[in-house]
Amino acid sequence: MLDLAPLDPGIELSVASRGMSKGIAQTEGPQLIVKPFVKLGDFQVGAQWKNVTSTVAGGEGAVFVAFGREVGGFQLTLQASHKFQTGVHEPTDDHSWEFTGGLTRKLGSITLRGQVVYSPDDLGSAKRSLYWEAGPAVDVSKQFKLFANIGHRARKFGDDYTSFNAGASTTIVPKVTLDLRWYDTNRHELGENFHGRAVVTARMAF
Repeated sequence: MLDLAPLDPGIELSVASRGMSKGIAQTEGPQLIVKPFVKLGDFQVGAQWKNVTSTVAGGEGAVFVAFGREVGGFQLTLQASHKFQTGVHEPTDDHSWEFTGGLTRKLGSITLRGQVVYSPDDLGSAKRSLYWEAGPAVDVSKQFKLFANIGHRARKFGDDYTSFNAGASTTIVPKVTLDLRWYDTNRHELGENFHGRAVVTARMAF
């Protein structure tokens, strides 16, 4: 008989003062992200939904399968997601595949993290999209950490840009984290979504 790991269901809720994705704003106001999932050993299967500010849709959903395991001292994560827009009220390219790979390495109180996100046909008018982001985090204490990241996005039929973010996070109570960070890009001329801003995010896991 197969000895399968037990199913471990959960849900993550995030509330942010401004929705951010790949270094730029995607809402004009607060954003709610709802992410139910089920873990089975090294695998996780789930779904996600969040509100967005767009001329063609009111939300963005996704279904995904993810894999995570320690390999040679690094924590490896891989994820495949099928994204789709909700509340669509104008014709648009409202479905997309997205593939994510990440590596994390902890060295004492310092954690180094890198991530690459690729889509062969992004949502909307853009086609191929590649975004990478990397940076360190420092554990000041068990509940408090500082971090900084730099990223870059290249898109076919879309605007390229470099993104930056830095800030701090703290665990208020078990499974509840408060995150404050500053976001900015090098392409302010592309519009308000590319401007610098401070964002507060509360994340809860159950």
